[in-house]
Amino acid sequence: MITIEQVLAASYTSVEKPPPMGKANTALLLIDIQALATPEHLAEKARLAGLEAASVDQALADYSRRFYAAVGNCVRLLRAARDSQVACVHVKIEALSGNARDTGPAHRRLGWCYPPGSPETQFLDQVAPADGEIVITKTVSGAFTATNLDSVLRHMGIQWLVIAGFETDECIEATGRTALDLGYVALFAEDACTAYKASSHEHFMSKYADWGLTRSTEDLTALLSELE
Repeated sequence: MITIEQVLAASYTSVEKPPPMGKANTALLLIDIQALATPEHLAEKARLAGLEAASVDQALADYSRRFYAAVGNCVRLLRAARDSQVACVHVKIEALSGNARDTGPAHRRLGWCYPPGSPETQFLDQVAPADGEIVITKTVSGAFTATNLDSVLRHMGIQWLVIAGFETDECIEATGRTALDLGYVALFAEDACTAYKASSHEHFMSKYADWGLTRSTEDLTALLSELE
């Protein structure tokens, strides 16, 4: 029996090959690997809202496992990119103004208003930017929306993006879809990002796997190490 995936694969006909991937035209894009994405932050917010602590921890157990596994793989990707002299770009959610007035309306409705220096905006130590690495701040889901990320990457001659971080079905998807529409070749690190719900992560990765745009951390670190 033929599946819908086979039908879709048969319908894709390449008319143009992407540019060769090299050190100079590739960047690692790490999305929102910061305190506000951690299960600990979610647990604190839930407890403050009156939910029972033990039940909260139980509800977050699977996300916590997947989150820290993904963080570990982000560390591996970051190390491989640095070793190969591939540009590393770190993106985080953080307002520009002290009162967070510039936060996008969608984030404001969720209560995601974080002035500069807020604890929630801090990068996790293990993936903190090194001196000279670019940091982009955003107040919406997509890293290209209302930031100068596109200009920065084009000035650097970047054509390929390796994308990892959080959350898969939110900021990763918003950033990745825009990157593709802008003409970048995006590769999603399937095990170096996750979503609050496992099913949401799996749905996204399944969709982009059909396009040939997902890779494992192991495959990506090998690919980065071989770039010329």
